[in-house]
Amino acid sequence: MVYLLGAVIVVLLGWIFLIKKQLRATSAKIKDIATRRGSNEQLTMDIASPEIRQLLLHVNELLEAKAKTERQFQTLNKELRETIENVSHDLRTPLTSLSGYLQLMERDTLTPEEREKYSLIIKNKIQTLTELVENFFVLSKLSSDEGKLQLEPVNLSDFMTEAVASYYEDFSKKGITPELSIATDIGVNADRKALQRMVDNFVSNMLKHGEGPMQITLAKQNGKAVLSFSNQASQLTEADVPRLIERFYTADRVRSGNNTGLGLAIIDLLAKKLGASFTVEWKEEVLTFIVIFK
Repeated sequence: MVYLLGAVIVVLLGWIFLIKKQLRATSAKIKDIATRRGSNEQLTMDIASPEIRQLLLHVNELLEAKAKTERQFQTLNKELRETIENVSHDLRTPLTSLSGYLQLMERDTLTPEEREKYSLIIKNKIQTLTELVENFFVLSKLSSDEGKLQLEPVNLSDFMTEAVASYYEDFSKKGITPELSIATDIGVNADRKALQRMVDNFVSNMLKHGEGPMQITLAKQNGKAVLSFSNQASQLTEADVPRLIERFYTADRVRSGNNTGLGLAIIDLLAKKLGASFTVEWKEEVLTFIVIFK
């Protein structure tokens, strides 16, 4: 009996020794993992009681959360650097152009026609800068909690009819008569200012980049309001389409130096805040932006 008791004590002491040894190793490993970035390493122990296994499970969950937070921080940090670079580029381009035209305006040899031409160009560049700064401000506001919307019942049919009519002169200057198909009495819960900005950005995109026939459609499908804007876009490729909603992405940025594609990114954020979905389709060189309301 004494020998048996002694054997049990020896086994228990050996087990305790192994547990303490593994706990020391685990403690050192936790410290090592905590000081390393981007580590996905998990803790394990060959010998452990159910309580210790439960503790390891919770520690591993914390380590996984830490690794996820680090990855998110790295992504946000990269996006911030890219944002700063893109903002600098998109502000510098029109400013450089403005500087050049202002120098031309200082020449005494300019004819009245040339002076008027350069004045108009300068005016357009200033307008571009104004829109750009406004878009940066709106995007920043929408990305924070400040961008809360005031939802209310809106007759989207009447709203769209009035909104599109307000662009009559803009379409006329481009020699375009958009095809309208707006169903009557379609209501949604939305923020009027958000809707107006979305329509402004859609129409602005169509006027700047669209080709050929343009269509604006509002219909009800499966009990939901579906708003779409379509225009010819032969310069796009399959690779461009999924990225059009990305901030600062424009299909012709490299080719032409056109400014940022923030307008569509703003629409995407507004749609999400309205509880709607925003998708892009490109079929047979026709680009269609679609907003589906709840």
